[in-house]
Amino acid sequence: MIAKGLKRNSVKKSIEYHIKARKSKAKEVSSISSLAVLIDATKSINILSVIKLANELGVKSDRLIVMGYKDDQKEISDDKDAAYYNFKSFGVNGKVKSSSLNNFIDTDFDILINFYSESKLGLDYVAAASKAKLKVGFAEVDNRINDLIIGASTNDTNLFISELKKYLKILQII
Repeated sequence: MIAKGLKRNSVKKSIEYHIKARKSKAKEVSSISSLAVLIDATKSINILSVIKLANELGVKSDRLIVMGYKDDQKEISDDKDAAYYNFKSFGVNGKVKSSSLNNFIDTDFDILINFYSESKLGLDYVAAASKAKLKVGFAEVDNRINDLIIGASTNDTNLFISELKKYLKILQII
């Protein structure tokens, strides 16, 4: 129990550190060639709608990476559409132990879509630590993590896609 508490506190401190240390690179995005999507895999999210979003933004499927967070799963297995992690992917000191998760965080994506509407430490950490140039998310999540906040729900992916496309056109990214 003490180790879990230490881990939670370390992850919270790491989230705050990454939020404060981040320098937005949103102005560097002039077109979208790579897209990352962070999902809460405990909720039912249609991966096909994520692929549809990538297609509508002109991102090739080989430049789309989906990472999913699962609560309290004993074994995390990847499938052809996404990679997964859980809170056991973090050490007691708050550092990431998983190499695939470290690669996801360290990759300089053009856009990271934080496709979750309920804050969880595992999701917030990856979103805050990501090296993505532009971070997009929902209003229900800590607004310091995202550069662009869409006021839609995760259940209405069509509204989210249309709103995202509208704002990316305004920002002259697409």
